[in-house]
Formats: sequence, structure tokens, C-alpha cells
Amino acid sequence: MTGTIHVADDQGDTTHTWDTTDPRTVQEIEELFREAQATGRLVYRQTSDGRGAQVRLASWNPAEDTELFVAPRLAGG
Repeated sequence: MTGTIHVADDQGDTTHTWDTTDPRTVQEIEELFREAQATGRLVYRQTSDGRGAQVRLASWNPAEDTELFVAPRLAGG
């Protein structure tokens, strides 16, 4: 199975994929998680009711959470 992570940043929307059975590609996505968390961005997955739920690297299951989105934190004003 293939997973996809969409990264929204100053470069636009970049898409990365991983093979859930390939430890090398999963490790690459884990590195994207670390970079996102280090810069204050958040990772989300879509839930079955259509809402978003934050995903943390410690709880991420690459075989189940296969559609992810990385976005900067937004602040209201």
C-alpha cells in the first residue's frame, strides 16, 4: 500500500509518497515529521467523519494513516 503526505510551505504544496512495506521510505516520511515538528508545523489526517485530527510521530502508524497533510500553525487575530 502507498501513503501520501502533502506539505504546504513557502514552496507551495509538495507531495511525498511512501510504501507502507518499505522501511526506507517510511523513514523518509518520519524525517519529514521531525522537520515539521521542529519548525512548529502540524501534521493532520482526515478522519472518517471528514474532520482533521492531528497526528504525532510517536503515534503515527504508517500502514493506517496513509493520507497526511502538513500545514503551518495558524493564529487568529
